[in-house]
Amino acid sequence: MTRFSSPAVAGALACSAGMTVVGASIAFGPLLADYPVLAGQAWRYLLAGLVLLAVMRVRRVRLPRFRPGQLGRLVLLAGTGLAAFNWLLIEGTQRSDPAFLAAVLGATPLVLALAGPLLDGGRIRGRTVAGSTIVVAGILIVQGATTAPLGALPYAVGFLLCEAAFTLLAVPLLKEFSPLQVSTAVCLVAVPLLAALAAVEPGADLVAPTASEAATLAFLAVCTTAVAFLLWYGGVVRLGADRAGLFAGIMPVSGMVVGVIAGTSVWTPAGLAGSLLCGAGIALGLRRPPAPARVPEPAVAETV
Repeated sequence: MTRFSSPAVAGALACSAGMTVVGASIAFGPLLADYPVLAGQAWRYLLAGLVLLAVMRVRRVRLPRFRPGQLGRLVLLAGTGLAAFNWLLIEGTQRSDPAFLAAVLGATPLVLALAGPLLDGGRIRGRTVAGSTIVVAGILIVQGATTAPLGALPYAVGFLLCEAAFTLLAVPLLKEFSPLQVSTAVCLVAVPLLAALAAVEPGADLVAPTASEAATLAFLAVCTTAVAFLLWYGGVVRLGADRAGLFAGIMPVSGMVVGVIAGTSVWTPAGLAGSLLCGAGIALGLRRPPAPARVPEPAVAETV
C-alpha cells in the first residue's frame, strides 16, 4: 500500500496543478506568433512580478534583501531558467522541428532525479530514477520521436539544462526564503535580462500589442508565470527537486488534452499510451519503500 505524508500530498497536488497550467497554456502560443518573442517575455515577467508584489503586499510579506551570494544565484537562475531558456527556444526552433526540442526537454525528470540529490548532498533514490525514466519514455511517446540536424543539438541540450536550472538553482534559495519571495524576485530580475536580449533581437521593434496579444500576455503573466511558479516552487519545497521533476510528465499530456478540446490536436492511441506511462512513472517515483519488517525478539525462558 502506498503511503503519502501530508507534505508529500500537498507537494504532489501543487506540482500537478502547476504543470497542468503550463501545459494548457501551450494552446495560447499561436496568439503571440506575430509579436516579438523576447519583448513579449519581458512584458510577461514584468506583469508577473507586479502581480506577485501585490500578493506580497496583501499578505504583508517583504521582498528580502539578498546577500551577494544569494543575489548572484538569483541572477544566474533568472539568466538561465528564464532569459537563456527563451533565447534558446527561439534559436533552436529556427534550426529544428519544435517537436525535437520538446522531446529533448522530456528528459528533465531524469536530470532532476540524478542532479537534485547530488547538488543537495542527498542520496539518489532508485525508485525516483526508475519512475523518471518511465515518465521520460511516456513524454517521448506523447511528443513523438523526431530527428534534427546535428547543429540543433547544442541548442536542445542547452534548452534542457536551462529548464533543469530553473529548479536546481532555486533549491538553496527556497531553504531560506518562501516560494512567493523567490518567485517574485526571479521574475523581476529576469525583466532587464530579457529586455536586453530583446533590444538586439533582429527585426524586433518596440510595438504595442493588440488587444488579443495583450490579453494573452496577461494570462501568461498571471496563470503560467505567477501562479505556476508559486505552485511549482511550493511543490519543490515539499517533495525535493528529484521527485518534483516527475510531474514534468504532466505538461505535455495537459497540452495534448487542451489541444484535443480546442480541436487543434487529435487524441491517438500513442498519446493515450504515453499519458498512462507518465502516470505510472509518477506513481512509481513517489511510492515509498516498504518499511522493514520487525524481527520478533526471542522469548526468554523462565527459570524456576
